[in-house]
Amino acid sequence: MVLVTAVPCFAGPKTDIVELLNGDRITCEIQKLERGKLTVKTDGIGTVSIEWNDVARITSPSTFVIELETGFRYFGTLVAGDARTVNVGTTAGVDKLDLATVVRIHPMGRNFWRRLDGSISAGFNFTQANVETQWTFDSKVTYRGRNWVSTLTGDSLLTDREDATRQTRNNVSLITQRLLGPKWAAVGFSQLQQNEELSLDLRAVFGGGSLRAIVQTNQTTLGLMGGVAYTSEKYAGADGASVLEAVAGTNWDWFTYDGRSTNMALTALTFYALTGDARFRLELNTSFKSDIISDLYWSVNMFESFNSLPPAGQKKNDFGISAAIGWSF
Repeated sequence: MVLVTAVPCFAGPKTDIVELLNGDRITCEIQKLERGKLTVKTDGIGTVSIEWNDVARITSPSTFVIELETGFRYFGTLVAGDARTVNVGTTAGVDKLDLATVVRIHPMGRNFWRRLDGSISAGFNFTQANVETQWTFDSKVTYRGRNWVSTLTGDSLLTDREDATRQTRNNVSLITQRLLGPKWAAVGFSQLQQNEELSLDLRAVFGGGSLRAIVQTNQTTLGLMGGVAYTSEKYAGADGASVLEAVAGTNWDWFTYDGRSTNMALTALTFYALTGDARFRLELNTSFKSDIISDLYWSVNMFESFNSLPPAGQKKNDFGISAAIGWSF
């Protein structure tokens, strides 16, 4: 299944070849393979997205990073092989790979801006009974290099009611992975949070640890993370406090592509206090996203923020669900 997006092309010469199982042959520039979708640029019809299962062969003289389900990565050119295979040309020789086992392909040697992928979405809700309006904003940007992957996410929620004080919730997080052996990465992360519903003026989290990719295919990924974090927080009407925390979390993604992308994601991080009073914290985010047309999509997002031991008189948790329209790039 092929989805065509009419956008201008500012890339280099089109010297790559993609052959489909139905016999079609496309001269293009291979942009990436991600989430079961091969994205290429052509001179005649702009950007084209192709279901990976429909590809028979790919050829390119450019150098790529090719990652398999096992976590092994290859660096080399793409040489056409038999149907549903590709030969990767490296300085050490040629490696023959089964296309069904390839989960990511990214070109090397690009400038910073062309290594970015991301999405932006916004939502609005209105309730007449209590004259309540709610605005939501979510964004995500990922940079992928040869041995590094960094993801910056941000979300904001504004709730305004006629009979209550305006409430805001803001969250910004950055996670950077240094890719190590197959399916392993060293991780550094930071997070800034503010939540008036919980009377949280500011929480700053800085930590590190390791990440293990348990499953990665062209339909799903599952990863587990563990580490430690230093957390500094200030609640309204209370003194600031700092605590050392053990961190454990998981990230699960399920996605399909058959002319239209569908994505379900869940991220959960748990924090256990190692100093001070015993407490447990949970940060949970889930989303369901589906394409409308081209790079435009709709999504339903849910969050849960829980603290087992907040300052006296403050709420333990905040929960919300929102719908939004977004654009991916």
